[in-house]
Formats: sequence, structure tokens, C-alpha cells
Amino acid sequence: MKFKLLASPARWRIFRFLLAFVLLASLVTSYIYLKHRPSYALYDTLANHEVSESRRFIRNSPDNKYVFFRQLQGAGFNNQAQEILLFHHLALLTSRVYVYQPIIWRPRGSEATVPLSAFIPSITRNSVSAAVFSEACSPEETRRVDINIDHGALWEDTKQQLSGDEKCIVVENWILNWGFLASDALHAIWPEFQKYLSAHFQWSDPIRAIAARAQADLTLRGPFNPEGERYIALHFRRGDFEGHCQSLAEQQTGFTTWATLPSLSPSIHSPTLNTTNHTSIIDHCYPALHRIVDLIDAQVRDKPHLRTLHVLHDGAWDHPLVYAQHYRLAATLTNAQRAREAGWVGGPMKRVTHSAQVPIQWGEADWAVAVDVELARRAEIFVGNGYSSLSTQVVALRLGADGGRVEDVALL
Repeated sequence: MKFKLLASPARWRIFRFLLAFVLLASLVTSYIYLKHRPSYALYDTLANHEVSESRRFIRNSPDNKYVFFRQLQGAGFNNQAQEILLFHHLALLTSRVYVYQPIIWRPRGSEATVPLSAFIPSITRNSVSAAVFSEACSPEETRRVDINIDHGALWEDTKQQLSGDEKCIVVENWILNWGFLASDALHAIWPEFQKYLSAHFQWSDPIRAIAARAQADLTLRGPFNPEGERYIALHFRRGDFEGHCQSLAEQQTGFTTWATLPSLSPSIHSPTLNTTNHTSIIDHCYPALHRIVDLIDAQVRDKPHLRTLHVLHDGAWDHPLVYAQHYRLAATLTNAQRAREAGWVGGPMKRVTHSAQVPIQWGEADWAVAVDVELARRAEIFVGNGYSSLSTQVVALRLGADGGRVEDVALL
């Protein structure tokens, strides 16, 4: 009986502790959900605007020819964006109106969509939303095709197929597959694609506004803050990438999209990537911290005025170790003794900022990945990962839309 009298208060304390823990966890979960919850009212407004503008365009341009591509669904944002840009480019090259589709927002499930104009409104101008495709093209006016997927011939074959007189063409097979995007077939496309990006790429106003706010708050130099500090941007790709890199190594896969450009070969950190060697692929795809530090050392020795580093990373509640690795990297690069030993002139890094410090406000979380791309695009030097679609998107915008120099890009 004595034991029960002593044990009962102890059980009650444990119960209260567990109850408090559950309530705290619920509050934290609710806060994270609400903070990251997008502005659905804005998305509804944009989607309705896309439909109304598409209908107006169809009415005013009865002689247009259209193309509807089968597109990637549910991959990361930059995987979808790079494909959308290439498809839009193909449509313009063949004098067809691009039928655009929304972004599939994977963090909220395979059915969650975001209007394309929330990210890249320039593509939706003089294009038509898939929501009203049937109003432009009847079944009788539509030709459905499967296109040759031989990588070397695919681009020209597609252009030929789309250059016919048919009012509407639906490409039923997925032509810009992973194999094509990792092949050297893209090299011949690049000169025209550079011009396309310069003429047609533009982020939406919210993305530009957040990037401007970030440059001001983090004191980073760019078009939104010309008085800020020049900086190196590093794409520190971690999270679930380790398992992905193991798969790529087993499949002996090389870099993707624009990281394969021959002009970028001198920008790749040695030793040279060997796709027949498992260790070589891992070294480039999931580089050890010392390899990243070595490449930063080389950049700083070449440009001793650069003493600010901005790190793009994918740390999150489900990838907490990314933060630990980031802070270890930051501690190494801000160590004065190590900087002297590495031959830095002028001392170590003065500041290391990172993605989690970007001032994202309520309802803006969907744009964070695009803001990361924009901040890396505006850095004096970009250090990226040739296996990442985010890094290769940054490379495309720097060299294409901005006419930048390959010497200002380094790939791990």
C-alpha cells in the first residue's frame, strides 16, 4: 500500500510530462504547417487569371497552332522548371503556342498544384493553360504523336514533327527523360537556349520581392542591393541526396543537363569525374566536407576580396543533420588559423549566411526554392553540384539569361 501511495504521484508526473510534450509537439506542428501554408486565395486568383487570359488569347488568335507535351509530374521544382523552359523553347522554335501545365507541388502530395504564373509568368504570356486546351483544339483538329527518343536525333525530330500544318499536336510520350537530360545531345541546343533564356525568362513578383528582402537583410550584393557584400554562393546538397547518389553510382550516371557542357569542364573540381568508378561518382555527387572546403579555398585564393559565403541547403525538420554539417563547414571556413594555413590573404570568411536565414514570411514557403536559385544566380562565384537540377538551373541562368562567365562557376 505504501508503494502505491509513492508510485501514484510519480505516474501522475509522468502523465503530465507526456501531456505537455504532446501539446508542445502539436503547437510546433501547427506553427510549421501554418507558416508554410501558401496563400491559396492568391493561387486561386492566379489560376482564374490564367484561364481568362488563355480564353482571350484563343479568341483573338484563331489561326494559332498549339502543342501539348506530356510533362514530368511531381519531381522537384527545378526538375519541372527546366523541362517547362525547354518545352516552351521548342514551341517557340516551331511557331506553336505552348500549352502549359501547373507545377505539381510534391511537398503537399501528388495532386497538389501551383499555377505556373506564381513562379514564371513570362512563360504563360501568349501561351494557353491546359485547363482550356479543349476550347482551342477539338479532337478532330488534334494529332497525337509518339516521338523518337533516340537522344542524338530527338530534338531535331521533335522540331520536324511540330513543324507540320496540324492545328494541334499532343506529344503523348515523355521525351525529355533523364537519359536525354544527361546526354551530350543538349550541347547542340545550348546556343539557342541561351538566347531563349535571355529573352523569355523572368521570375514572378513575389520571388523577386523575397530575393530583394533577402539581399537587404543578409547584406548580399545584387541588383536589389548594389551596396551589399560580394559573395560566393555554395549549393550544399544533402538531405535525401546520399541515397540518390548511391543509386546514380550503381547506374554509372554522369552529371545532368547544363553541367555536361564542354565549356564547363575546366570548372569541375579535380579529380575528373569517372562514371565507371563508384567512388568518383560519390565524390562529385555527395562530396565530403574537406572536398567542399578545398574548392572554396581555391576560389578565395583567386579572389581574396570575397569574404562572405551564402550556403543554399536543404536542411529541414526531417533532415536535421544537414544543419550540423552546415555549421561544421561554417566553423571551418571562419577559422583564422586554418585560413592562414590554406593560404588565404586577408583572413577567414567574415560571414556565412544560409537558406534558413532568408526572411520568408507567412505563406511564402513555396517560393523559397526559387529564391535560393535567384540568390545563387546573383553571387559573384557559384559553387554547385553537377548532379543537382537546382545547381544546373543556376548555371543556365547565369550563363544564359545573364550572359555570365564560365570562370565564375565551379562544380564539385
